[in-house]
Amino acid sequence: MPVGLEVMWMSAKRLALLVIFVALAGGAILYPRVRALFGPGSANAQQAAPSSASSGHSGGAPTIAVYTAIAKQETVPITQNYVGTVEPIAQVSIRPRIDGVIVAQPVEEGQMVKQGDLLFHLDDASIQASIAKDQAAIAKDQANLDQANSDLQRDQTLQGHGDTTAQQVEQQQVTVKVAEATLASDKAQLQSDQVQLGYATITAPISGRVGAISVSQGALVRASDTAALMTITEMAPVRISFDVPERDLAAFRKAQAGSTPPKVTAIDANTNKAIATGTLVFIDSGIDTSSGTVTLKGQFDNADEALWPGAYVQVEAEVGSYDNATTVPTSAVQLNGDQSFVFLMQPNSTVTKRTVTVARTLGQTAVIASGVSPGDHVVIEGQLRLVEGSRVKETVGTAVGGPAAGAAG
Repeated sequence: MPVGLEVMWMSAKRLALLVIFVALAGGAILYPRVRALFGPGSANAQQAAPSSASSGHSGGAPTIAVYTAIAKQETVPITQNYVGTVEPIAQVSIRPRIDGVIVAQPVEEGQMVKQGDLLFHLDDASIQASIAKDQAAIAKDQANLDQANSDLQRDQTLQGHGDTTAQQVEQQQVTVKVAEATLASDKAQLQSDQVQLGYATITAPISGRVGAISVSQGALVRASDTAALMTITEMAPVRISFDVPERDLAAFRKAQAGSTPPKVTAIDANTNKAIATGTLVFIDSGIDTSSGTVTLKGQFDNADEALWPGAYVQVEAEVGSYDNATTVPTSAVQLNGDQSFVFLMQPNSTVTKRTVTVARTLGQTAVIASGVSPGDHVVIEGQLRLVEGSRVKETVGTAVGGPAAGAAG
């Protein structure tokens, strides 16, 4: 190797060794400081490492707070919901039966009246005069009849002595019969006028509430008027009429044939609360071919007048019942595709996922055909955080929205 190249190679080698030495020396100086900052037990290391206490773990899976309900065994009514119309059992339009002027009107609009209460009184002076005339005619014709009978008796006595003829006796008998007919006509006329006098007093034919009154005292009314003077509507009891599909008819007929009439409940459409409870009293004898429905009616006492004639209400009608059924709150039932399941509590404070068969859901109650037994504890809140075998902390609640709802929030 030439002398120049050898000198250059030795210089490069020494430079490389010098760089390595400096690096090793710097690492030895910096290593204690780095260890002090980030080594085990340092403050930075404690901040960087996640705390086991804050992660919710204590040697295993976290404990999840849930609320449960206890499955019951009870009889659950089977109901159907429809839309119905409140109907009065009786509603009468009041019209005059004779012509006359109203001289008395002791009722007001909206007033409750009883059967027989006075509504209107018409001027009856002319009818009273006719009755007096009839009574006078009856007295006159009664006297004529008495005289004719007396004459007949005298003629019959004379005929027995040969002092009169049979023809004269027969003529007197005819006179008596004519007088009897005249007297009967007078009595019939008196009875007719007395009926007319009764029409002058208009009373309530039923008990109920007075509607709008179309006339006032002093008005002339006629028997030929088409407009009613007023309407009286019976307020208690009332009926609710509702139409059901033909497919439901068999269930209602079977229910009505039972020992107790099916219960019908009227529900306020705004508040969804029960207004009144009655019984099914009528099933129409025919099916409407245009709609495929049949009309049913439930009767309600309506003592508090909660149901108003003409109003639309929701109707909940019983068509049977599930006897000794296992029930849970509907909030306990979860869906997985086309299958339903619940989370059941286990003795070791864990849950298991159980497939169930729901026979029917009625409001906030689910009727379980299989998968749950009475007394089982089912989770009603907190299911979204659960999996098979999750460890939980249980609080027994009565229903969703009760104590469980507030605590879960």
